[in-house]
Amino acid sequence: MGLGKTIQTIALFAYLIEIKKLNGPFLVIVPLSTLSNWVLEFDKWTPSIIVVSYKGSPNMRRSAASQIRAGKFNVVLTTYEYVMKDKSVLAKVRWRYMIVDEGHRMKNHHCKLTQILNTHYAAPHRVLLTGTPLQNRLPELWALLNFLLPTIFKSCSTFEQWFNAPFAMTGEKVSPEDETSDASAEPSYCLSCTII
Repeated sequence: MGLGKTIQTIALFAYLIEIKKLNGPFLVIVPLSTLSNWVLEFDKWTPSIIVVSYKGSPNMRRSAASQIRAGKFNVVLTTYEYVMKDKSVLAKVRWRYMIVDEGHRMKNHHCKLTQILNTHYAAPHRVLLTGTPLQNRLPELWALLNFLLPTIFKSCSTFEQWFNAPFAMTGEKVSPEDETSDASAEPSYCLSCTII
């Protein structure tokens, strides 16, 4: 809370739209309690970006769905609940970016939200926003990384073996010749490339 994740996300979209000429579609999934604040922040900082707030009564969502089907938007803001409940509408869009606020909620690979997003939604760029990215258990960290980069972090057991390898030493000193020269194989390097 208070880390500037919302404004950084809005700045990313402004950059993509204004500089890169990539107009979307972008999907932002947020807690219901913060959705109205996201709308206000978009209006305040980037009034030219067309934002659809996908929430409310069935009639309100039908109206938003017709705007989405017509492609008359840049960003769709919705909640965890609606991204699951209304996947028949939202999952049909070929999202360029999918951003999940409070992304640490996806630390359980078997939770319904994670399963639905991984199974039904496609986006070449995925971002998790969280103030607490590091988890207490490796499977929880793997679930977050698997969501972001599923082709790299395919298997939880392989991830655990790889991540635990530096700690599996028996106490023997490792000579410099035995160490890998490829820094990109180190867990800390990998995490530094995925966590800001």
